[in-house]
Amino acid sequence: MQSGNSAGAEGELRAILALDPANTEAHTKLGFVLFMRGSWAQAASNLQQALTGQPDLVNAQAVLGMCEKRLGKLQEARGALERAFPKLPDGRLKIQAGLDWAEILYDSDDLDRAVDVVRAVLPLDPKNPDVLYTAARVYADLANRSRDALALAAPDSGRTHQLMAEFLINTGDTHAAIAEFRKALELSPMLGGVHYELGDAILLDSREPPSLDTAEKEFRTALAENPSDANAEYRLGTICSLRKDYKAAVDYYTRTLQRRPGNAHAEQELGWAWFKLGDAKRGLSHLVAAARLDPLFPTPRYQLGMVYRQMGQEADSQRELAAFEKLEGSRKRIDQVYYRARPRLKDGDVFGSGDPPD
Repeated sequence: MQSGNSAGAEGELRAILALDPANTEAHTKLGFVLFMRGSWAQAASNLQQALTGQPDLVNAQAVLGMCEKRLGKLQEARGALERAFPKLPDGRLKIQAGLDWAEILYDSDDLDRAVDVVRAVLPLDPKNPDVLYTAARVYADLANRSRDALALAAPDSGRTHQLMAEFLINTGDTHAAIAEFRKALELSPMLGGVHYELGDAILLDSREPPSLDTAEKEFRTALAENPSDANAEYRLGTICSLRKDYKAAVDYYTRTLQRRPGNAHAEQELGWAWFKLGDAKRGLSHLVAAARLDPLFPTPRYQLGMVYRQMGQEADSQRELAAFEKLEGSRKRIDQVYYRARPRLKDGDVFGSGDPPD
């Protein structure tokens, strides 16, 4: 088994069982070998025999549940995995058992329990594609269910129109989203957060001066409603950067970071604003901080490449620009597969809020 010779291991284990049919360890290991080979019915039979002799074999119980799931015995599988999962040591078996259990719960529309299982599995391997896919699917369905429930309970409420607007933003229909946000405010003038979201939608829709003026009014209204609104401060900085008023932008981004320390986008924009004001050294420190805070954020890597080039550090510039190209390629692939035409200003443009690359 340790050398990966599963066929040889199976032969030896069957020889042991021919001599000692009640050997619990041999039944358990043979069950594991057969499961990995896809012989789920035989694997389940051996694991059941092992558990008959020693019911507290948690690994055997987990693999038995995984076999039963593949054999279509979902109720039995759910019970076995539910009993085994909390007792399993962290590792590959626990991850797979959790994924199998979450899938059974998802298929039976028990989304609340599925979320609990996903939350337990995610920390075990946060970069595992299967884990992330399962989490995305469960969370998306839970969100959709809540959205549908809101639409049924209060079809013409401010919150329903706000939610509809957020959905339209994600599909790239900013014109319709703006109308829905305004309808939400018409129905519920004191609805929290909508002025910020409306300003954001206007900014996504157009960067022409009239749109900047309208968006600015919404962000200032949001700040008047909530003086600690870091998002509104950040977006006012965006507008100043788009107007090339970098001195004012520095003030807004600085206040954003005071209210929300560790925000990679605010660090990036602040660094670029300092660079545009001629203080490359100060800008560099914020861009480095942004890249450290969010290693998957491409914008600061591009801008670091520009800053290093101006400072004569060509090797550093080439390193950062290469990192940017790699991250930006990954982002574009994600956009093509998932976001499609979705605008991206809400999370920061690739080249920052102001200037595109030369």
